[in-house]
Amino acid sequence: MTALIVSWLSVGAIHRDVRRRVTHQTRALIEERGSRIEAWHVDASAQLATASAMGSAWHNTLLESLETNPHRAQTGLNWVSGAPGRREGEETPSSNLVLPSPPAEIVPFFERISLRAAGESSGPRANPPVRCLATRVDLIDQATSRVAGTLEGCLSNETLFGFLQPPVGELRGMRLLVVDREGRVGAAGGARASTRLGEIIPMSRLVFPTDSELAEYSTPSGTRMVGTIVSLGSAGWYLVGEIEHAIAFAPAISITNQIFIVDVCIILLFSVLAYKITLAIMQPIEALSIGARRIANGHVDYQIPLPTNNDDELGLLTRTFNDMMARLRSNQLEIEQDRFRLAEKNEELQRANEILSQLSITDGLTKLHNHRYFQDHLTREIKRVSRTGSPLSLILIDIDDFKQLNDTHGHAAGDEVLVSLASIMNDSARESDLIARYGGEEFVILMPNTDLPGAVHLAEKVRMAVESTRLIIGDNMKPIDITISLGVAVYDGNRREFFAEADRALYQAKAAGKNCVIIAGAVPGTDP
Repeated sequence: MTALIVSWLSVGAIHRDVRRRVTHQTRALIEERGSRIEAWHVDASAQLATASAMGSAWHNTLLESLETNPHRAQTGLNWVSGAPGRREGEETPSSNLVLPSPPAEIVPFFERISLRAAGESSGPRANPPVRCLATRVDLIDQATSRVAGTLEGCLSNETLFGFLQPPVGELRGMRLLVVDREGRVGAAGGARASTRLGEIIPMSRLVFPTDSELAEYSTPSGTRMVGTIVSLGSAGWYLVGEIEHAIAFAPAISITNQIFIVDVCIILLFSVLAYKITLAIMQPIEALSIGARRIANGHVDYQIPLPTNNDDELGLLTRTFNDMMARLRSNQLEIEQDRFRLAEKNEELQRANEILSQLSITDGLTKLHNHRYFQDHLTREIKRVSRTGSPLSLILIDIDDFKQLNDTHGHAAGDEVLVSLASIMNDSARESDLIARYGGEEFVILMPNTDLPGAVHLAEKVRMAVESTRLIIGDNMKPIDITISLGVAVYDGNRREFFAEADRALYQAKAAGKNCVIIAGAVPGTDP
């Protein structure tokens, strides 16, 4: 099953890759050839328009031919390259008159040129023009400034066939077809190109391809094809590039066949191996099962017979099982000793867990409680306050210009400042107050049973103690002065606003010039 799944995924990936490559190469080819054909068509149209422009010699000759030909409305005037009045192998009615030869400079562009009087090209024709990649130009009568007739030039099939020659390399089986809007093939190049003329191909599949601009369809003979299409613009025709599906996807089909053969070989090999392994395993396993049932019934001295090939894993398992039962009694004493040692290890583990529990709620640098413990303690205090109605206050503290201190004296000096500030707060606060490092250079003091005046008093006490302390930092014993800003808030029933008010007061203290205490809701600059 694994081999089949992997093979299916591989074949799908290979087919998608081949399809993308064929799509890209086909699209690039027909876009390049289409651009050349369209440019050639535009050039031919310009040459025909210039040659028949008013005032040219050929223009006057064409007008004279229309005026002197009494049958122009029925048959028109025609010029065919290499055989005036007819194409090779084509029957020309006797009433079909020959068009005057065009100028030499436009002859290489056209295989046939027809002239019809104005207003008569849409009526019944005795000799309709051959289907071709054509260009049309109106012939203007200079005297009346009206359209006297219409020139229709069929572009040279020989030149067009040169554009439709198949490429070499990976797309050597490509066929290039020029088709009209109904899908009829007017010109073709490539293998068996002549058999494609007049054939109708499914334009709906090509104009709206179903798979990344690469359509799949079948020819009338049943050949499976893939291809894509581009418009030839003003010509009103389309250029189709198609290739047989078997040729385009030959690499993928070859690899798919190889993968199928490998899969069959792998499945057969593993089937034989699985059968042999099953026979080698089942008999020793049955012996082990019988021995296990005997031992479960109390026959601890039972020895499981060794398998014939006792060097494999099952033989090792059987010997190990017998050795285990032989040592069962002798290991009972070791088990008791292990139980005693396990009890000792459990006690050590319990002590270690207690230490880890303490470390998990303690800041490693300042030895104060950390942010996590503060949040838990705050939850407990709020529950207590909700029951008793006693006051609860909070001081939020931040070291002024701490980043500048770090940049000037280094992070080691900053750590010493944090430790010193923690020591000052411990000396200033009460036993019942909780001091915690909230994060970075921010600290918090939670004071149960303390109203606003008591909280402000403690905040000023801490601020003044910090302001009056000169810290000796670093190995050079250089003294520095630090200050702190403090925000004070009293709990009013909303936990979120409790801390937010202290935080806003702290930022007001920063904005008021730092080294000051601001009460939540107080106007900065007033006496606390």
